[in-house]
Amino acid sequence: MKKYSKKSISVLIVVVLLLAAGQTFWTHTGGDARSKDVVVSQVYDGDTIVVGQGWRRTTVRLIGVDTPETARPDTPVQFFGPEATEFASRSLLGRRVRLEFESPDRPGGSIDHYGRTLAYVITETGENFNLELVRLGYGRAFTKYPFRYLNEFKAAERAARAAGLGMWSKDRKTAWADPEKRGRIIGNIRSHIYHLQGQYGYEKIAEKNRVYFKTEEEAVRAGYRKARN
Repeated sequence: MKKYSKKSISVLIVVVLLLAAGQTFWTHTGGDARSKDVVVSQVYDGDTIVVGQGWRRTTVRLIGVDTPETARPDTPVQFFGPEATEFASRSLLGRRVRLEFESPDRPGGSIDHYGRTLAYVITETGENFNLELVRLGYGRAFTKYPFRYLNEFKAAERAARAAGLGMWSKDRKTAWADPEKRGRIIGNIRSHIYHLQGQYGYEKIAEKNRVYFKTEEEAVRAGYRKARN
C-alpha cells in the first residue's frame, strides 16, 4: 500500500476544503445571474429578489407583475404586501431558479430606472413565478410595457379578481381597511398627499393608491403632505 507523507496529506486536505468552500459559495450566490440556474439569496418583496452573479449580487425585478409595497423607503406597507413577500420568500429563498429575459430593445428595456435587472423567474418545476403571483392574487399584471406573456398575465388577473383571491378579496380588504386598525387618514401613494375625513377628494382616491395613517405626524414622517382643500 502506498504511503503518503504528512505534508502530502495536509495539502490534500486543504485542496478538498477549498473545493468544498467554493461549491458552498457557488450554491449560496447562484453564480452568473445570466446562466441557466441561479440561487435566490434575498427577497425584498413580492416582485423584487436578489440572486448571485459571480462574486457580486444582482437585484432582479420581476417582469409583468406589481405586488403591494412593503420595502419602499418612506412608503407605508400596503394591503396584502406582507402576504406577497412571505409567499415569495417561502417559494424562492434559497431555491434554484432560472432567469428568462426579454429583448433589451423592447420598450422598458432590460434594466429598470432603479438599476434592477428585469426577468422572469422560472422555478425548478418549470412554473413562471411572475405569472403565479398574478394568478394567485399576490399582485396585479403590470402592463405599462409590452412583454411576451402579456395576454396570459391579463387573463390571470381577471380570473383572480373574479375569484376574489388574495388582494382581490373584498372581505380581507374591508378588515384591513378598518379605520380603528388602519387609521382614518388616507394618503395617495402617487401624489404623496394625505386627506383628512371631510376634505375634498378623501373618498376619490383609488383603492390601489391608498395608504392609511392613524395620525398626521405618521403621514408626514412617511413623506406625505396635507391636502390644501
